[in-house]
Amino acid sequence: MEFDRPYSRQEFIRFLKGFLPIDAQLNEYQNIPFYTNTNFATSATRLGSCDSLGLNVYEVKHNSRNDARVGLSKDAFRFIADEGVNRALVVFIPEDSNDNYRFSLVELTLSWDVNDKVRRSYSNPRRYSYYLGKDVAYYTPNKYLNEPGRVVSVEDLRNRFSVDVLTKAFYNELSDWYAWAIKEIHFPNDIDDPHDNEKYNHEAAIRLITRLIFVWFLKQRKLIPWQFFDEPYIAEYLLEGFTPNARTNLFGKSTESRYYKAILQNLFFAMLNSPMTSEGSKELTERRFRKLNENGSASRTDFDNNKLMRYEKFFKNPDLFVELANSTVPFLNGGLFDCLDDKENGMYLDAFTDRESINRQLIVPDFLFFGEEVGKKIDLTGYYGYKKIVDASGVIDILKRYNFTVEENTPFDQDVSLDPELLGKVFENLLAAYNPETQTTARKQTGSFYTPRDIVQYMVNEALVAHLNRVVGSELEDQYRNLLDYSDTDLILSDSQRKSILEAVFKCKVLDPACGSGAFPVGMLQQMVHILQRIDPDNEMWRNMILESSLNSMQESMTLSDEERREIQEDVNRNFDEICNHPDYARKLYLIENCIYGVDIQPIAIQISKLRFFISLVIDQKTNSDPTENFGIRPLPNLEAKFVAANSLIGLQKRDGNLFDLDDIKADEKLLRLAKHRIFGAKTLRTKRKWKNRVAELRQKIADALIENNFIGNEQAADLIAWDMFDQHKYAPFFDPEWMFGVTGGFDIVIGNPPYVQLQKSIGATVRDKRGRDYEMKLGDLYDREGFLTFAKTGDLYCLFYERGVKMLKSGGHLCFITSNKWMRTGYGEKLRSFFVTETNPEILIDFGDVQVFESATVDTNILLLSKGVNRGKTMATTIQKNLLTGSFNLSDFMRHNAAESTFPSSDSWVILSPIEQSIKRKIEAAGVPLKNWDIQINYGIKTGYNEAFIITTEKRDEILVACADEDERKRTDALIRPILRGRDIKRYGYEWSNLWLIWVPWHFPYHLDTSIKGASEKAEAAFMVQYSAVYQHLLQYKEQLSARNKAETSIRYEWYALQRWGANYWDDFSKPKIA
Repeated sequence: MEFDRPYSRQEFIRFLKGFLPIDAQLNEYQNIPFYTNTNFATSATRLGSCDSLGLNVYEVKHNSRNDARVGLSKDAFRFIADEGVNRALVVFIPEDSNDNYRFSLVELTLSWDVNDKVRRSYSNPRRYSYYLGKDVAYYTPNKYLNEPGRVVSVEDLRNRFSVDVLTKAFYNELSDWYAWAIKEIHFPNDIDDPHDNEKYNHEAAIRLITRLIFVWFLKQRKLIPWQFFDEPYIAEYLLEGFTPNARTNLFGKSTESRYYKAILQNLFFAMLNSPMTSEGSKELTERRFRKLNENGSASRTDFDNNKLMRYEKFFKNPDLFVELANSTVPFLNGGLFDCLDDKENGMYLDAFTDRESINRQLIVPDFLFFGEEVGKKIDLTGYYGYKKIVDASGVIDILKRYNFTVEENTPFDQDVSLDPELLGKVFENLLAAYNPETQTTARKQTGSFYTPRDIVQYMVNEALVAHLNRVVGSELEDQYRNLLDYSDTDLILSDSQRKSILEAVFKCKVLDPACGSGAFPVGMLQQMVHILQRIDPDNEMWRNMILESSLNSMQESMTLSDEERREIQEDVNRNFDEICNHPDYARKLYLIENCIYGVDIQPIAIQISKLRFFISLVIDQKTNSDPTENFGIRPLPNLEAKFVAANSLIGLQKRDGNLFDLDDIKADEKLLRLAKHRIFGAKTLRTKRKWKNRVAELRQKIADALIENNFIGNEQAADLIAWDMFDQHKYAPFFDPEWMFGVTGGFDIVIGNPPYVQLQKSIGATVRDKRGRDYEMKLGDLYDREGFLTFAKTGDLYCLFYERGVKMLKSGGHLCFITSNKWMRTGYGEKLRSFFVTETNPEILIDFGDVQVFESATVDTNILLLSKGVNRGKTMATTIQKNLLTGSFNLSDFMRHNAAESTFPSSDSWVILSPIEQSIKRKIEAAGVPLKNWDIQINYGIKTGYNEAFIITTEKRDEILVACADEDERKRTDALIRPILRGRDIKRYGYEWSNLWLIWVPWHFPYHLDTSIKGASEKAEAAFMVQYSAVYQHLLQYKEQLSARNKAETSIRYEWYALQRWGANYWDDFSKPKIA
């Protein structure tokens, strides 16, 4: 079927006959009545059924003009429940046009209402949809609906509608592009160091692709001209000499970078970041090319002005380029596309400059964007670590193949297209696909993992329910859960209760202290908006609350004149005006300003978080065709005081009390709060600059007062003043919510997925110890003097995040983290368990056991929800023992049916047991001897320092044995390669060997028993190379990575090819029987 054509029932039925199993019956056309009022659905027709898949097929007509996904989903859930089926394929067609339509898989769980024997109720509803028809990319639906042929099972059907499958396919293509791009691009940095132009290529490539994906989402809203991405149009009308697939000779390819420099840089920095009109004017005078002198250089007034366009010489018709921009592209504000060049200090991260020496260094070849020919047979072996030769596509070619949706998917309603969450997934997987210092996989370096959408929503929901229980009252908990659900269960709430819930949401302060690309802040925003939609569908209570709050907060800081009050009222009314914006715009805008905060140590992560929030606001603004009105797009808010780059774990050293408790600075604090509010809402560059300068003045004044009153020391004051919320290059070495966010008294909710990094991990810095010996610093050295109660040298960074998170809560506030579950049982977790027992009240604990929540990370996890307060000794806990996180699994339902009340009274291991298991455990403990009292020795395992070299598969082992020079070497090598069990292979009552082997190479091997050898031995390496030539050749390919391990020891204390730690004092125990 041709999915890029308008809908035809006849064609669709023909497609279904080849798509569904052969038992499908598609002959009936029966009109279906609606038993309840619908949002947008006007008629439904049953087209057929398929018994083997347990589904019906429907055609639904609707009158929604804006493709209201949520309303249509609820209509579908209701009438399908009334039909008594729990799975259906539904095609949704607008009444007034067949041009575009949605093809959806709808699933839900049916049950009978207890109080109504006639009406069925439903839970866990899901809708997965393709958006099809005119002007829609054909590649995705064809690949998943046409090419695979008939559906063979329910699981196959779900995979055909799977966003995850689609995203993985897209990412695989993008990953190949990235691996290709970093070999071809050159971004300058330090102009005094000619070798430095390659140093930041990886991060620059990620910044480029995330900016480009964001622009692609804007293109979906028709806010970017299609001509900017059309290769034939660009070649014919826009750029001189634009031939991206040309080769300069038989073997070479052109490094011309006209597309990136002339089209994308001007789009990023001189269009999206530049207004079309001067303030108060209707003339389109501001977007233009810089003025040139007779010699072609920029005039003095325009030199290095980042708001003006460059590269006029590349254009066939520069006026056409400006005309296209001014007919479509809005000014977005928000610092979103600020050029990151620090020209005063010679740091050129973006290289958007008139300096020719920098321009020459900047190379982003045209073929990386449109490179189907040049991209053939690209060797990416060096990047992936295994032989891989691909036909790589230009990134624009890749983007064109896929469908995009600007609306964030939710677990209950998902478009089978790429949504803004993609920005997060690209960030988490690419950003740090390489660490420039160590050249090892950044995922292992940073310990960051992208949290699945279902897990995020569960944690957000539980945190919000806990917050509402505390603030409004626990007697309404069923209604809170009803609010957060996507079923159609009626709310039983009075007007006063609705208002109390609304106020509780508005006053809720939420922090993610390691926000990464914004999964949890975005998830929190979605669910808060959902609450507002259901509590206050016409936005009247929300409007009144915002107006009152805006006037009161301004009145606290200054005396308002009648004109200022009128300005505030007009601004609020403009944001709520449904002629200009959809209702969710005002909901999102004020929730972002008042409720949601994020911190991350990586500045680029903060940028990705901002991008996702900006997209969320853009999609709810209604556009027009008037450039003097910025096409109806209100310039986006400035989020510098909402998301900051800082080290969350390091607090500001200060006297007890709040920063702003001092009488000398209370007035200035109010002015500072006012200035931040004005920056958030600044609509022009001049206004933003004015309040930015005011913030800097007030910060300096407040810091001086704090020093004078001995509240902080000079060093802390220097940190306060040095922190610049507008600096996108670096992170602050400390985090203080009061100074950075103006939040006093703590947060209501701290939520997130903090990094999992061992504190013993080297940070790549060497210092001299007291004895004059070089010492390689560990991550833990940064935090062992920060007063953490949970610090253990063998521990993990996430333990410190738990403690810091609790300290940042207000009394009774809630923390909800997903982390490694090692703390529950390990020795290093003892201090953390003690902290939980004495300082918090654990409320919910889910141990995922060996169920892998994170697809690309083998880590055992848990979710813990706790409150800051007295431990009541009643934790609802459960263990998930089977891999249930697929299909229609619902974590809330699982908890409701399987969780048991548990008590964890001490720092001993926390083991989740059912009531019967708890009884058995008590009897065993009364009769048995604890393991710690056994007369046995427990040793540390082997540490390779680089698993990729030493831990091999059976296939690789066989390959090495075949490569041995003779039978004697083969026997020696066979004894050297030993089967290995990792921690993840040890199960509760046994083990599961993963067919992995360890190449066991001690220090100084094969002379490891010679105690006279001190330090790395050339003699030992020579013997190893001769006696174990096949193993040596295998390790030799990793020599660079192995030599980069612990630099204070590798090739100094031991040879580059040896294990980092090999159990020198107990190595012979490895050959003895063991207890798992």
